[in-house]
Amino acid sequence: MNMTVVSKMRLGAAIVGGGAMIALGGMAVYSIQGADVTASGDSGGASPVTTTTPPTVPAVAKAVPSITGPAPLYAGEAPNSNPQAAIP
Repeated sequence: MNMTVVSKMRLGAAIVGGGAMIALGGMAVYSIQGADVTASGDSGGASPVTTTTPPTVPAVAKAVPSITGPAPLYAGEAPNSNPQAAIP
């Protein structure tokens, strides 16, 4: 056979083998954990009804920033400043 054909067959075999390994890993996880872990919730019957009352007052009345005014600038960030200046 031609080397190109052989290399393509090897690539195809590697892809099929990798897919088989992933499938076997998934089946192993399913068999170890069982169906009760992989399925969630109740599969039959009516779901329980829960009612909640909304809060009368909000948890935070109004957000207030702790720092007001312009942001502090470091040496070299302020307009008309020397970027080569030493940091105080």
